[in-house]
Amino acid sequence: MKIRGAIRSFCQIKEFHKIMKRFTTFALSFVFAAVFAVSAFAQAGAQPAMTKIGWLDTGAFADPKEGVTKYNTALTALDNEMKPRVTELQSIQTKVQTIAKDLEALQKPGVPVDQKAILAKQDEGQRLQREFEFKKKEYDAAVEKRSGEVLGPVSADISKAIQDFAKAKGYAVVLDIAALASANAILALDPGANITKEFITYYNARPAGTATAVAPK
Repeated sequence: MKIRGAIRSFCQIKEFHKIMKRFTTFALSFVFAAVFAVSAFAQAGAQPAMTKIGWLDTGAFADPKEGVTKYNTALTALDNEMKPRVTELQSIQTKVQTIAKDLEALQKPGVPVDQKAILAKQDEGQRLQREFEFKKKEYDAAVEKRSGEVLGPVSADISKAIQDFAKAKGYAVVLDIAALASANAILALDPGANITKEFITYYNARPAGTATAVAPK
């Protein structure tokens, strides 16, 4: 079970894009408004103004080497916090696998049948399976809760920085290409409008903001 990969995937889908959803919706409506405005100017014989549009691959923010430092620091903190739970789940899985092998050995042809030992192993395996399912639900709930508390402030800070970046660089619209791709909403894409690396460099160079993760209780 890859701890960081599992948490990273969950957080990107459940947390960052949830926070970015309103911004993306606003961006899409802005694009449509801009298109209609250009059309109106053209029909009136006026020269339309150029609308500067860029796009970000927010999925790249979690890249350990080239992503957003603050976001990856928060991910690492979440990994470390959840690691004991993951280790416990892995331990239970190992015990279940061992019992399965023991049962297989006890029921091999030619081996004297020890019904009492077989039943004991089966009962223990079922008990461990129930324990695993219970603790897995606890783990899932803890990840959902803590990802919002740990990554939420950072994601909100990134969202604000995107708007500051867009204003400073003169972008009328900045799109979240990862969210659009997941919604199959991309019909054409200009690689030259990719500002992901530029924004990550800009954000990583900013002074530490007020976004702080909530410590575990």
